Amino acid sequence: MIKIKYCLLLLIFAVSFLAKADLRPSYLKVSLSASKTKFTTTELVQINVTLTNGDDKSHSIIVPGSQYQGMKLIYFSWYKVDEKNFYTEVHRDSRIISMDTSVKGYIHFNRLDSNESTTIPFFFNDTKNAQKHINSNYEIPKLPSGNYKIIAWYYPWDEEHAKYAFNKYDWEGQDENPDKNPELLDLSESGTQSTYFDVEILEQAEIDTPNFTNSCEKACKLCRTIEHENWKRTKGIIRRDSKDYEENNLGKNTKGTWQKAHRNIAFLGDNPDAILASLPAFLSREIIFQNKNGIHYFGLTWQLGKISRVGSRINTVLYMIGIKRIRIKDSNVNYSKLKYLRRIGI
Repeated sequence: MIKIKYCLLLLIFAVSFLAKADLRPSYLKVSLSASKTKFTTTELVQINVTLTNGDDKSHSIIVPGSQYQGMKLIYFSWYKVDEKNFYTEVHRDSRIISMDTSVKGYIHFNRLDSNESTTIPFFFNDTKNAQKHINSNYEIPKLPSGNYKIIAWYYPWDEEHAKYAFNKYDWEGQDENPDKNPELLDLSESGTQSTYFDVEILEQAEIDTPNFTNSCEKACKLCRTIEHENWKRTKGIIRRDSKDYEENNLGKNTKGTWQKAHRNIAFLGDNPDAILASLPAFLSREIIFQNKNGIHYFGLTWQLGKISRVGSRINTVLYMIGIKRIRIKDSNVNYSKLKYLRRIGI
């Protein structure tokens, strides 16, 4: 009897060891958030996925960017939990991307400092943009009303560029490449996933009341231009509110009120990791508007720095005739102006 108990203990220990063979910590953290967690299966719903570099040094990761073919980097599973706290997966997204292949797109590299995050918005049921934008190529599954839990899966290994962002290790926690690059982030061959996120599917949509306290005022001029799709006026307001060079460069401290929470701005993309040092340089950021007509993808582009053609020509002439002590100001490194607000994916 004692031997049987001893054998059972060894068996339980062995099974638990095998189940937890991969004990390496995951330094790429994934989390979910949403402004609303109660919705019907037909509503347009925004769910955000945040990727955080939990390592003590900076690393590059890959994100969907404008991906339009291949396999999804990020996909979702939906779970039902019964009264015994038993989890059953009731839906998993297809990873195959089916989109308009006439639009060229690419995955993006994003470099994150230690504990820095980047957020990616996903617009479920956005049929208007589903064929043009990977962020909108998702649907709420046709599930019965009730409470569910969602997990976001991050699996980059189908992308050939994943090897330039991650070191792969197997289910036992062993590195697949003994000569791995120490500058890359370690990631399991199975990818990684978020914690569970609670949502409720309703039979009938709730009345959506804007929360002006946590965003902008009811009479916000910027949101009114977005509501009326007066994009020229929208560009003018953002341009006036972002004249300072420091508001648009790679610095993290931004003061422009257009960058604060607005009810009709669904998402504002990160600053680029770098810009060209030569003048003039250009900085671009993605911005996504929302109004009664749905989701609108746009790109913002600033010109940073300015070269004066007249001043440059005068200086060239002075140099050619041997006058080198006189210099006309021919550049302005602090110049900043929003040049373009353009719709993306048309």
